[in-house]
Amino acid sequence: MAQKPHTRFAAASRWEARDAYGYMGGAMKTCIAVVLLLFGGMCFAQIPPQTGTAYPDSEADAAWRGLAAGYVRQALKDRTLDRDGILNARVDAVMATVGAAVAAIDARFAHASWHAILISDFGYGAAAFPGETIIVDASFVRTLQLNDDELALILAHEAAHVVAGHAAVKLSFMAEFLGKEKVPNARTALLEFFANDAYAAVYQPRAEMQEREADSLGAAIFFATGYDARRALRVFDKLADLETREERHDLDSHDIATARKRAISGVLADLQRLHTQRESKPQ
Repeated sequence: MAQKPHTRFAAASRWEARDAYGYMGGAMKTCIAVVLLLFGGMCFAQIPPQTGTAYPDSEADAAWRGLAAGYVRQALKDRTLDRDGILNARVDAVMATVGAAVAAIDARFAHASWHAILISDFGYGAAAFPGETIIVDASFVRTLQLNDDELALILAHEAAHVVAGHAAVKLSFMAEFLGKEKVPNARTALLEFFANDAYAAVYQPRAEMQEREADSLGAAIFFATGYDARRALRVFDKLADLETREERHDLDSHDIATARKRAISGVLADLQRLHTQRESKPQ
């Protein structure tokens, strides 16, 4: 009897049939939220989303979803969708937990369905797309031998990009930089951005800020999952080791691994302290 294919493969083949999910907001400011611990749970006192993005949310989301669909179509063609059932199940379980944490923190995502798709040799460790989809490089997971806690921290970081609306900000940058007459819609703005590395170089300061923002917000999402922080933070030791053996790309918008570990550790320590204080107060 033929083994039933993993549900992710069926979902990937139906990718373009999915409706765009409007998350009802644009990019959120740096230092997105202050975490409050109420009745043993967590919620965000949110800073209002930025307004005035260049393209409607639904249009911007659709453009990015089209890019993600292209990656999936290519993976289907190249047979690089990872078919390791055990690894897929692990990633599904961690993604579900991270998605539940996002929903607990931000009501806009209360009914969202998050998906993580494993592609071998994707070329990026992980990348997030509007529509609550994260593509993960299966080779990256195996090379670093990521445990579930480390996976949760990585997926939480990627989910933070979606929550913060970073994708829409990048398209708005293109509209500001080139003018709407040259990039009249979100799709043309996205295609133009990837057609010339010069745009990424100009966008680099904003990209670096977004990565730091995703690290901070991602740390809060991770905290809400209940995964083990000490085990998760070891991923940065592994990344630091990679940095010593691989040449750093000029357009890499992430801080070095040791700096990221220090910053995220600080956020998690602050959250744990707040949580402990809340728990110690008489009810």
